Amino acid sequence: MKKNLPDFDVVNDALHGVSHDLDAAELHGLLCGMVCARGEVSLTAWLQPALPEKAVTPAQWPAATREIMQELLASTLAQINGSEFGFRLLLPGDDAGLAARLEALGNWCQGFLLGISEAGIKETQALPGELPEIITDILNIARAGDYELDDENEDEAAYMELVEYVRVGVQLFSEEMAALHANNAGMERPLH
Repeated sequence: MKKNLPDFDVVNDALHGVSHDLDAAELHGLLCGMVCARGEVSLTAWLQPALPEKAVTPAQWPAATREIMQELLASTLAQINGSEFGFRLLLPGDDAGLAARLEALGNWCQGFLLGISEAGIKETQALPGELPEIITDILNIARAGDYELDDENEDEAAYMELVEYVRVGVQLFSEEMAALHANNAGMERPLH
């Protein structure tokens, strides 16, 4: 299974081709939140929360757009559920300005929080271990677009640290939720 994410700009262009309001980062964050919380997610289950006001369903999108979204779904599932720690956030490349990348990181985090909520996790403080702290940190990073940029080198280093923190935090979140699901297998009451 392919583990490389499609290019950020390719996904963004595909979204804009269907008059979509989300950017590729937020849509990928939504997907990752849902996958981490559930373990699996279908194309329709992922895209439907992103399109609540749209009458057009993902099945009615152009074939090329559906193919890109299916590729993003498959590669994300492979990365999150893989054992090689190859998970990556779908963000603009280094050729994009720092402000644009920081805004995309904030959007990705907003999408992730929406994804776990859509997956049914409402009481994040009731989650085990470090998960409530990770969620709080991701919420704070979601506001990263509000930070003022002063020193290019320091800001670039801080941005890279934030991306790495989110990447590792999401992997930990996924592992903890998988263990929680495994421990609760067969129980009558839901996890949330």
